[in-house]
Amino acid sequence: MLPAGVLGLVPGCERGRAPHELLALAGGPANRTYRVRTDRGTFVVRLHEPTSGLLGVDRVREQVLHGAAARAGLAPPLVAADPDGEFLITEYVPGRHWEAADMADASQLTTLARRLRALHALPPPPVAAFDPALLLAVHVQRIGAADPAAAAELEPLLGRAAAVLRHCRAGDRSPCIVHNDLHHTNLLAGERLWLLDFEYAAVTDPLFDLACLTAYYPQAARHAPLIIEESGLGARVSVELLAEAAWLYVLLSYLWYRALRLAAPPGGADAASERALAERLQRA
Repeated sequence: MLPAGVLGLVPGCERGRAPHELLALAGGPANRTYRVRTDRGTFVVRLHEPTSGLLGVDRVREQVLHGAAARAGLAPPLVAADPDGEFLITEYVPGRHWEAADMADASQLTTLARRLRALHALPPPPVAAFDPALLLAVHVQRIGAADPAAAAELEPLLGRAAAVLRHCRAGDRSPCIVHNDLHHTNLLAGERLWLLDFEYAAVTDPLFDLACLTAYYPQAARHAPLIIEESGLGARVSVELLAEAAWLYVLLSYLWYRALRLAAPPGGADAASERALAERLQRA
């Protein structure tokens, strides 16, 4: 259940007033999510698990970047956020969550790429730096501490990741706000396409949003030229460079699942995702 102190920050629940509806929603491994309906409207409250920091989440950075996206009409309006990162409250926006099948649809991908173009055009606020090389190294260090044999297995992948990052940094793309976790459940089609859950958002290379998208969804990679063009990166990103950067996100996702497994036994879906990512790395 929601702590009383958090519920009291929801508009309409001040001074102990009870909501009309309090419904638990599906959430990820780093949070618990509730929909709260009051006489002031409908809101979403997310409680964050302590383990989220181990997975690379920066809650202060999330609040700042979500706020910037919300003011631009790209993310649900922010109502309240704990400065220590324990909770986040936003307005509820109705709509249909995307499905994995949407990631194979050229029309849907065009809409998404244009929303990313708008996100990337926002003035980036000052936030903590995002260092993918450091994040990868931290994951490998934690995995290796629990399984020493894994460290030797993963070390060559870090070397290749460093080379990919050097290639990405050779471009002339300016750092901007990136969502950095373009899973279909983080996309909501309503009066517009909303970007949800800025947990992994950062100020970095705009290429990384496209890389994340095509790493998560190989079916989207078949539309790489379209995605590159509609996102505004046509003159600065090649299909080949996008494929390199996508490999980096396959590695990051794989290590994320392995790090998650250290904190809690994996569910069936998580274990299957980890195996699929391992197979993609082996093929690459």
